[in-house]
Amino acid sequence: MKIFTRFFLAMAVAVLGMAPARAADFTISVIDNEYTNGTITIKAGDAVTWDYATGNSSHPTMSDSSPAAWDTFPLNSTNRTKKIIFTTAGVYPYHCMVHGSATGGMRGVITVQATPTATEDARLTALALNIFPNPSRGFVTVQLRQKPGPDYKLRLSNVIGQEIRSLALRPDLTVAGLPLNLSDLPGGVYFYSLVVDGKVASTRRLVLQY
Repeated sequence: MKIFTRFFLAMAVAVLGMAPARAADFTISVIDNEYTNGTITIKAGDAVTWDYATGNSSHPTMSDSSPAAWDTFPLNSTNRTKKIIFTTAGVYPYHCMVHGSATGGMRGVITVQATPTATEDARLTALALNIFPNPSRGFVTVQLRQKPGPDYKLRLSNVIGQEIRSLALRPDLTVAGLPLNLSDLPGGVYFYSLVVDGKVASTRRLVLQY
């Protein structure tokens, strides 16, 4: 039973500590002799799908990057789609070899922006949120190492990851901390997270004992 409990708690911490990072899928439609939405800005990890919608021509799509970001691929009534996932930030121009060139005609540009850097992740990790005493009998103090920004929240979850309480941390939170009454919650193990701009900066365990 103890082994199962430890495993369950470890899994809960892992789930709570994961920041949301969802890739998006963008579509560039080929309509007649034109790339519709051919020039777009995406983030690293996103995917782009070229979709042959209408027309009677073939459009061999060539990368103008150096080195080429992809091998030239056909788009026609037989090969209607091509999907590429962009993992590296940069600017990727391209054109149709039949109806355009690197400087004009049927062409487009995909700009890939970098995801949050390691420096930003380190900054979030340094924002230490502390609740004490821990273990507690329900009456605790919430303390943050630095002054909260406009979108700082305390999120309290149970051991299966369900959010049971959310509290906005006001910018006027003092060093002395914020008193919080959790005595209405049953005794047990909980996890509290500091959420900054929708991203989990830190997660710690809290034990309520009665």
